[in-house]
Amino acid sequence: MLDAYEEQILRHLQKDGRASTQELSEAVSLSASPCWRRVKKLEEEGYIKRYAAIVDGKKLGLNALAYVHVSLIEHSEAAIKKFYSFIETSERVIECSSITGEFDFVLKVAATDPENLEQFIMQRILRLGVVRTTTTTFILRQNKVAGPLPVGL
Repeated sequence: MLDAYEEQILRHLQKDGRASTQELSEAVSLSASPCWRRVKKLEEEGYIKRYAAIVDGKKLGLNALAYVHVSLIEHSEAAIKKFYSFIETSERVIECSSITGEFDFVLKVAATDPENLEQFIMQRILRLGVVRTTTTTFILRQNKVAGPLPVGL
């Protein structure tokens, strides 16, 4: 169980992962040493998985984002392992979730343009030999990206 200070620390770090211990301690009304110890504890216990910068994809020339729904040919251990291995090594795949319903997975994929995305699907995903079919939905506009998780529900 998290206490009120730890919940506040998590809320604040989700908004500003670069906050110094001093800034964080002031934001949660706790002195610096206990605040630092709580952050270390949250890291060690896996509440904080990692720190990252949120980068503007358009500045990098990534003008096409899409959700690619994937259905596997079979669900053997070898097929799933091959698919997961591909996902882990592909920088274009931003997110991968196993889902219920008609498809097995939904991927969030970044590309420079629609043609580049098509090429990735045809030459990389479908050529894996374990994918039956894909359906793609282009993201027109992202209204909320990487929003903080609710803490203390």
